[in-house]
Amino acid sequence: MTNTGSELEFSQGAGLDASLQNGPDMTELSQPSPVDSGNALARTIRQAGRDLACVAGGFFIALFGFIVCVPLFSLGVGTAVTVFGLFVLTAALVVAGGFAQFHRNLLTGAGYELRRPVYPRGRMRFWGRMRRLRSAQGWRDLLHIPIAFVVNTASFCIAIPWVVAGPGGLTYWFWSQYLPDEERHGLAWLLGFPGAVADIIGTTLVGAFFLITAPFVLRGLVMLQAAIAKGLLVDEASHLRQQVSELTHSRAAAGEAEAHTLRRLERDLHDGPQQRLVRLGMDLGAVERRLETDPDAAKQILRQAMEQSQEALAEIRTLSRGIAPPILTERGLRAAVTALAARGVIPTTVDIDEELDQTQSLSDAAKNAVYFVVAESLANKEKYSRASTCSVEVRRLGGLVVITITDDGVGGASVAKGHGLAGLTDRLAGVDGNLHVSSPAGGPTMITATVPVNAKQAPGDDPGRH
Repeated sequence: MTNTGSELEFSQGAGLDASLQNGPDMTELSQPSPVDSGNALARTIRQAGRDLACVAGGFFIALFGFIVCVPLFSLGVGTAVTVFGLFVLTAALVVAGGFAQFHRNLLTGAGYELRRPVYPRGRMRFWGRMRRLRSAQGWRDLLHIPIAFVVNTASFCIAIPWVVAGPGGLTYWFWSQYLPDEERHGLAWLLGFPGAVADIIGTTLVGAFFLITAPFVLRGLVMLQAAIAKGLLVDEASHLRQQVSELTHSRAAAGEAEAHTLRRLERDLHDGPQQRLVRLGMDLGAVERRLETDPDAAKQILRQAMEQSQEALAEIRTLSRGIAPPILTERGLRAAVTALAARGVIPTTVDIDEELDQTQSLSDAAKNAVYFVVAESLANKEKYSRASTCSVEVRRLGGLVVITITDDGVGGASVAKGHGLAGLTDRLAGVDGNLHVSSPAGGPTMITATVPVNAKQAPGDDPGRH
């Protein structure tokens, strides 16, 4: 695929160089093709339609918002000294927030995407419901109602006549014949050119002007509405607070997952390889004492010591599945995941995009996270799934790496505490990833994880422990 693309680019470049050496060919190259012109015209028409829908829809939304919110606000202010007035003011802010969301949706359809602000969440208690009154964004939504009503009304009054004038002027030659002669006093007559022909020519030129400029006028009106909405309906501070809260939570989860992993690794080393190594030392001491007096017994103990060392090595290799091996750095993600699958008892197929290793597009944290997800998932399947087949698929979709691990086991996998996959959610949160487990009773089980391509490691989190 890559070679084919390179050959195509080379042939196009060679053809371009040859064309530039000839005068007539260069002229042909500089002119846009009819297909490109048609596409540009179609895009312009579609965008103008979306802009017109935004202006017209914005007018009606602003009108209804003004009719609803202004009386509610007036009633709330007039009765603010009572509990009822506070409820009415809260209702006015909530309704204004709903109309603000309608405006954001319209602007999104026209190409201006505005993020929804984070409003304070009301609780069941009385003062919890009044938290909307302390929200600056709620009052900005309410302020947007009268401003949007004025701006959108003016925009509607400009856009509709401007759009209608174009086709009306171009078809004036047809429908003007049904007008009385005494009413045919158009622009040409005002400029001193009487007569039906001059009237038709002048009106047609005016219609062409309105038709050509309509997309630009509509775009300008939408830009004005978008600028006002961005100033009043977008609360960057709330987004920053939300991001800080999410990052704090994810980093805390990553630190907790790291501490849990270290405790588990320490416990497994103490209960497994450490005990075998202690036994190995005792056996070697017994061999040393019996080597001269009882060589046969010494050889028997030495064989047992060899078995102990092999078992300790096997347990250490099993524990190292949660630690990024050198193969991940030296040969890439594909080789590391394939090696993981080959060590298991369950037959496992591996399908990984080669571009993930060839283009070096993944950050080290993303590679470590992918490896850790696959290692933990395969280890969990070996212990509990009783599956006969398993598959691992790693794909890049835009800015995410999607890991899918499926098996035909008995199901019942869960990310709840106490289960084998419990630490994956916190581990992925440290790199802004997500995990979804589908494992009904009786199977099959599907584990789907997403990791950002340019994932950043949490501070203090050692990449080598993934």
